[in-house]
Amino acid sequence: MSLAEIPSRLDVALKSADRGVIVLAVDGLSSDVAKQSWLSASLSTLSSTVPSTSATAWLTALTGVPADVHRVPGTVYRNGSGLVHAINGTPAIPDLPTVLERHGATVLARELDLLEGTWAQALLRGCTRIPAPLRHKLTAQAEDPPLLVANVVADLDKALPDARFLWTYVNIDDHVHRHGYDESVHEAMLRLDAHASRWAAQGWTVVAHSDHGLVPVDPDPELVEAWDAIVREECVIPSGGAGRTRWLYPKADRLEAVFDRVATALGSTATVHHAADLGLPQPEAGPVVAVAASPEFPISDPSAKYEHGGLSRDEIDVPFAVWHAVQ
Repeated sequence: MSLAEIPSRLDVALKSADRGVIVLAVDGLSSDVAKQSWLSASLSTLSSTVPSTSATAWLTALTGVPADVHRVPGTVYRNGSGLVHAINGTPAIPDLPTVLERHGATVLARELDLLEGTWAQALLRGCTRIPAPLRHKLTAQAEDPPLLVANVVADLDKALPDARFLWTYVNIDDHVHRHGYDESVHEAMLRLDAHASRWAAQGWTVVAHSDHGLVPVDPDPELVEAWDAIVREECVIPSGGAGRTRWLYPKADRLEAVFDRVATALGSTATVHHAADLGLPQPEAGPVVAVAASPEFPISDPSAKYEHGGLSRDEIDVPFAVWHAVQ
């Protein structure tokens, strides 16, 4: 069961819904925290994408297709002769219909609404977009998960009378990167559960899901330097990837040598793969891929306390919850 099933599940929910469907797209929520806090929901587990990262996962969740079709394999990947940042850049993304576009959803995309790149356009195309709060307000809310939920709920309550299909982005990911799944995250998700139950009592079918979980990280500076040295000495462009999955673009005659060098340098902190073995599209993804196997893995942002992108169950398992409308 994967994120690619979400469009078909929403199709079914919309056909049978009484008043309508509300979707809570919670960025960065782990399956374990959902099990502890979404106590009133019918809860199941889906698998995220490879890598387990927002750029890839949200596109798959809304289009129903994998990365080798939508061509966004991670956060940073090859685009022509250089690299592109999927969320902030303007890579070419195939024109794929989303479940939101097909059903004319009203979206409260919040942070995503402020993005100008092609990735956000691919997600939100054809929707009725409710303008996002000012950026400084979104930043303040992201630092305080209960405040974030209070604002999401207030905005949804205002939008409900005029819509049948609503989708809102709930960004706890920024907070978890810095603080982990602390008490404030649990409290925020408990409050979201209570409001979802309230909407269900009013006749709405409420669906919530995540894109990935996060795990603690403690990158080893020596491994960071070893990775950077391989990039400098063996590769044609800088490395790409997403968090705890990173890939390299070796010189044409150095692919297997680089594979072996990465495996030796990272040792037990990573597993090393050929991109094709992970289903990653090329040339976007580099042919040599390292996936974290320990907290010491050399992520690209050493300041992060929690990260995602890897293949551990805590990153890959994502919750899918339904609060059924009360008849």
